[in-house]
Amino acid sequence: MRPHPTPGNLPAELNHFVGRRRDLSEVAALLGRARLVTLSGVGGVGKSRLAVRAAVEAASGDRFPDGAWLVKLARVRDPGLVEHSVAEALGLTDHTTRLPLAALAAHLADRELRLVLDCCERQVEATARLTEALLRRAPGLRVLATSRQPLGVAGEHVLPLDPLADGAVELFADRAAAALPGFAVDEANRSEVAEPCRRLDGLPLALELAAGRMRALPLEQILERLDDRFALLTRTRVLRGPVRETARRLRGDGGPVVRAESTGAAETLDQRA
Repeated sequence: MRPHPTPGNLPAELNHFVGRRRDLSEVAALLGRARLVTLSGVGGVGKSRLAVRAAVEAASGDRFPDGAWLVKLARVRDPGLVEHSVAEALGLTDHTTRLPLAALAAHLADRELRLVLDCCERQVEATARLTEALLRRAPGLRVLATSRQPLGVAGEHVLPLDPLADGAVELFADRAAAALPGFAVDEANRSEVAEPCRRLDGLPLALELAAGRMRALPLEQILERLDDRFALLTRTRVLRGPVRETARRLRGDGGPVVRAESTGAAETLDQRA
C-alpha cells in the first residue's frame, strides 16, 4: 500500500537542483529552531528555488503532517490581497462574515504546517503584519520566506544567499546539456565554460539564460556577446524584466560587482535558479 501523500501544493522540479547543499543544510538547521526564516540575496540568486527545495525536503518527514504550502506574492499589487493570496494557496474558502485574517488564524490554529511565502518584498509590510499575526495565533505554523529585505518580525532569522561559486560551472553545464544534447564539460573546454560563469558573476538566473542560448549559438559566440552581457539574455521576452533588475544591481556605477548583502531582488523566476 502506498503511503498517504503529504498535503501541500509545492511544485515538482522541472530540472536538476544543482549545488547549494551547504545552504540547504543551513536552512534545515535554521528551520529546526526558528519559526520564521527569510532567504535574501541579489535578484536571480535562487532564493525561490532553494526555498521550495528546502520545503520539499522538510515535508518528506512527519514533522508537519498538514504539509507545506507555497504562496506566490510576486504579482500581488494590493497589500489588502496578501491575506487572500495565502487563503487561496491553502485552498481555504470561508463563507462566514469573518475577516480573512480571522479565517486564516482559525484554519491554522490547530494545524502543523509550513508556509513558503515567496517574493515578500512586493508587499513587505502587509506580509510582515500577517506573518506575525499568524505565528502568534498558530503555534504549529512555521514560515520560510524569500524577500529583498527582512520582514522585521520578532524571532526572524535571515539567511543571505551568495551567487554560486564552485557550482556555477556545474549549473551551466547541466542547463547547456538540456539545450544542446551531447554537450559536456571536459578538460578541453572547462576553461571556456568557466568564462561565462565568471563574467556573469556566478548568478544562477543569468547562467541558466546564457546556457539556454546554446540551442542557437555556440559557446564562442555567447562569450563574444557577453561584452554586452545582458543584451544577449534579454532576448527571452518573458525574462526581460527580471534580467534587467539583475543587470541594474550588478552594474551599479562602478561595474558588474556582486555583493553578498542581506537584501536583494526576489522574483518568481528565481525558481529557475
